[in-house]
Amino acid sequence: MTSITLPLVVFEEQRAINRVAIWVSMVKHVLDGEWSRERLETLLRQELRAGALAITIKAIEAADNGDEIADAALRIVYAEMAGGALTERGPGHLQIWAYGQRAVLRPPHTRPRGHRWYDDWYRNLGICILVGLACREFGLLPTRNREARRANSKPSGISLVVAGLARNKIHLDEGSVQQNIWFGLCGTLARHVIAERPPEAWVAAYRLLDGGVS
Repeated sequence: MTSITLPLVVFEEQRAINRVAIWVSMVKHVLDGEWSRERLETLLRQELRAGALAITIKAIEAADNGDEIADAALRIVYAEMAGGALTERGPGHLQIWAYGQRAVLRPPHTRPRGHRWYDDWYRNLGICILVGLACREFGLLPTRNREARRANSKPSGISLVVAGLARNKIHLDEGSVQQNIWFGLCGTLARHVIAERPPEAWVAAYRLLDGGVS
């Protein structure tokens, strides 16, 4: 009887997907649920207060596109700066100050009727954290180009997470996750959470996904 040996790369990828699927199952209640926006606002304000430049830029882009969560967070931190509550200045504080001066001339953004893309912010943040963890665990780049996706070549962190989500009946498109989530504010926040706490990356990420923002 002739045995069939699968290519090592296929075996390793499937094993990685299996592990990511387990991660997803551990936090699926967060990804599926309508979790309080207060948790996301708390995390965003913390990073804005610290003057994180990349997050500040993404937050301003989101606010300029009508995101009331980012708009509210930027206004609060601007008010704290103007009131003297934030005495130290970080790289992003100049941009927050400029945004706040513009924002005070108009009413705050309000939520329109119906579902909006940012209703999935907390879910998207969790997905990005899983991508970051997958990259760290398996030594992968987070993204791959369109040609690589079509050829189903070497996986990326995003492709593993998308496959792991599908195992848990959450179906998303890899290209959409890459362009609209990973390269947006959620991806920037997730990368910052992991990069700022290397020794505690796993614990911090899972605490965040489970609503444990401090």
